[in-house]
Amino acid sequence: MTDRQRRKLLANLRALRAFEAVGHHRSFTAAANELAVSQGAVSHQIKQLEERLGRRLLERNARGVGLTSEGSLLLDVCARAFEEIADVLSLIGQENGTQILRIRTGPFFAMEVLVPRMAGFLERNPGIQLHLSNLEERSGGQEREDAQIKYCLHPPAGHYAIEILRERLVPVCSPALLASVARGEDLLFSQSVARLHYRNASDWKNWLAHNHLQETRTNANLFFDDQHTLLAAARSGHGIGFSHRAFVEADIARGTLCVLSEDMFQPEECYMFICPKESMAANPALARFRDWLIEEVAAIR
Repeated sequence: MTDRQRRKLLANLRALRAFEAVGHHRSFTAAANELAVSQGAVSHQIKQLEERLGRRLLERNARGVGLTSEGSLLLDVCARAFEEIADVLSLIGQENGTQILRIRTGPFFAMEVLVPRMAGFLERNPGIQLHLSNLEERSGGQEREDAQIKYCLHPPAGHYAIEILRERLVPVCSPALLASVARGEDLLFSQSVARLHYRNASDWKNWLAHNHLQETRTNANLFFDDQHTLLAAARSGHGIGFSHRAFVEADIARGTLCVLSEDMFQPEECYMFICPKESMAANPALARFRDWLIEEVAAIR
């Protein structure tokens, strides 16, 4: 028997919806309210379904409505199927044909990860329109984001959060700076070479500790709140900074940056996908974006 032929054996979808509602609420009254029909209509649909299957699906008793073993099996399948159908209908059935998804993230992650790859996401999800904005630019007149991608240690309490990327950092500098010494390691402790820091000095401290190297306090220090600016300073020969190894592959190929040491370490902070818990449950487009992002970042790693 083919799949198309088997579908002829399916019960009336209206009866399946009635059964799923009763099984979910454990109540004929609540199911009738959800479906906007009478309780008698729900009972009639369930009776027809049970007669067609030749099995009892529900058990009616003084405490309410229970499920038989066959009913539990069918309820699980129906719930998943109706949820998937609802997700797809929600995605493609927007009033204007397009669903706007607002993602707030820092400029470095946007430029290095999202922008080069977002065409693939839009091609796979033609009903979604992406709005990207900077983490620090929200004003009172702007609509709240659906999610944010934030480099942090702890996500906000009560939010849904999942790790997207934990960097593997290596020290990098300009080829000219590297050529000025006999050994690359000599640059790490040269008093004339500045250490370039992203936000604070923790990356340098952690990398030195990870490699069992002694900290020195004689180097000049430059601090940046944007990784693009830090890497631009490194390309210009202004010092040594850290970058996720995969993010500097293009620079290495062009000869604009060199890796001083392949000994890498992972900082405590990471890029996290964060959104209100209710948004993840109610917005299938958001879940699609999260899954796509995880897939793309896995390829980067």
